[in-house]
Amino acid sequence: MISKMWKMLISSFGCESRPLIIRYYRKEHVRVSIIDGNSEKECRSRALESVKFCYVVGSCNGLILLSKTGMDLYDVDNHSNKHVVLNPNSKNRGVTIINGPSGGGTLCGFFFHPKAKECRILSVRQSNNNQFEYHLYLFEQKRWRSTKKLYFSYRPDIRQRSLNFETRIDDHPAIANDALHWYISVVGEIMVFNMITEDFSTKPCPVVVGKGGCHLQHLSVKDNQLCFCYVDREDQSMDIWILENYTKWSWVRKYVVHLDWDLNKYAPGENFLTADFFSGVKVICIQKNELVLFWVHRGMFSYRLDKNTVKRIRLRKSHMDWLMRDYDWLCGFQAYHPFQSINERESKREIV
Repeated sequence: MISKMWKMLISSFGCESRPLIIRYYRKEHVRVSIIDGNSEKECRSRALESVKFCYVVGSCNGLILLSKTGMDLYDVDNHSNKHVVLNPNSKNRGVTIINGPSGGGTLCGFFFHPKAKECRILSVRQSNNNQFEYHLYLFEQKRWRSTKKLYFSYRPDIRQRSLNFETRIDDHPAIANDALHWYISVVGEIMVFNMITEDFSTKPCPVVVGKGGCHLQHLSVKDNQLCFCYVDREDQSMDIWILENYTKWSWVRKYVVHLDWDLNKYAPGENFLTADFFSGVKVICIQKNELVLFWVHRGMFSYRLDKNTVKRIRLRKSHMDWLMRDYDWLCGFQAYHPFQSINERESKREIV
């Protein structure tokens, strides 16, 4: 049952409101909260106190999926990984433990299946034939099964943390048109998983990532249209490409976000390094004409795409803010996708 405070928080946002954002820290015990730019509500589930060293994979229909990393991820008894599904609206029974697929694997997607009307999890592992093997967790049946097309030549990008060689996969696919999308840097293309047919494919990017620019780690979605964000260091700007016609795979550069902001008004923190100036730009979400981004060592901001104006989003102070220097490993932000009725979900799907 949804608590009164959470219900008020989620239902208080109209069409022009700021999207909900997950904020998490994972130093030993995991702390999860949801913010809207004006308020912040921390999840107080007592069961969450027993969850250690997890990171947020994503959210789907009001649920939040967490997974562990490192050696703690491996369960010696049944040779499978442990994953956690959190209902932030519940104080007592809000945590469910899911064993990973037999043989192991890494989570790379959390989504709502429009035909089965349920949440599903996508997992990937390397097979013996130099291909990658994919499995799906079905919430209704509470079991894993292989995808209809079991093998594919690519997997989402892997990053390695220099501090302790911990690795993370790109588990934040952009979900649009009943498909999951990841940017694959090794080939410079976009990998697509069709959640209906369960087919994998690759598609070209709208631009070639050159030495003078960088593609942001994750693809984004605006009004159910795929977005490709490209930062040009020389021009101090970010181009936002929109996939206007999904069937024809036709892109258009629709927005240019100027990043030469006033250093006095939006001063970077003490750990800021000039060489990493633009690598710290993280797009959290895009909703209607508002771009929400987090700039490491600088803060969270709202950028109006229709007016080219920027405004700082004030975050609640925490004694764990020092973890922000290790963004994406010990802390992070993500868009929160609250519960939607079937009618609400169907009305937002794009017919192409």
